[in-house]
Amino acid sequence: MAEADPYQITTIDALRAHYDAPSPLLQRSKLDFLHDHMLHYMRLAPIVCIASETDGGLDASPRGGEPGFVKPLDRKTLAFADWPGNNKMETFSNVITSGRVGMLFMAPRLDVFMRINGPAIVTRDPAVLDRLVEQGKTPKAAVKVTVNEAYFHCGKAFRRSGLWKPDAWPDTASFPSVGKVLSDMAKITELSVEQLDTFYNHGLEHELY
Repeated sequence: MAEADPYQITTIDALRAHYDAPSPLLQRSKLDFLHDHMLHYMRLAPIVCIASETDGGLDASPRGGEPGFVKPLDRKTLAFADWPGNNKMETFSNVITSGRVGMLFMAPRLDVFMRINGPAIVTRDPAVLDRLVEQGKTPKAAVKVTVNEAYFHCGKAFRRSGLWKPDAWPDTASFPSVGKVLSDMAKITELSVEQLDTFYNHGLEHELY
């Protein structure tokens, strides 16, 4: 059993006592619908991180596409598609189980995030799928989210990370290829590292939609 941390914060009251209160202005900017500025941000965002859950744990998964690939259906609902991935279907399975998601949108060069939380379902509604067509392809299914909370999140994480500044990026030359990582972690012996790399790179080039 892990040794207890004597410095652990164990109550919300103790946590709040340790930090300043949030600005009332920030509290007022949390909405339950999609404001025009939020719709504009969605049109610029090519990547979204999706948080979902089940009784067994939590999951965070990226979704990417053409800027604006997450589509507003109206001021209270939005949808994003299922495109080829690893077929583990963790996000969709979690949505079916728990019925809710959290979404974190990112738009390059903008030092602000957008967050949306709310109930979600998996749907095969043709009218929704038709809205999500990319590269001439129609998805098999989609997640439809009802907006309970929508707000912009401070971009200090972007500034600290230098994510949008190429000259601040770390040198990744020493990191091994995906084939090498898979081979080492999964103890794969039936395929060479080169074969694994070829398989992975083919998916990146030819199996995006």
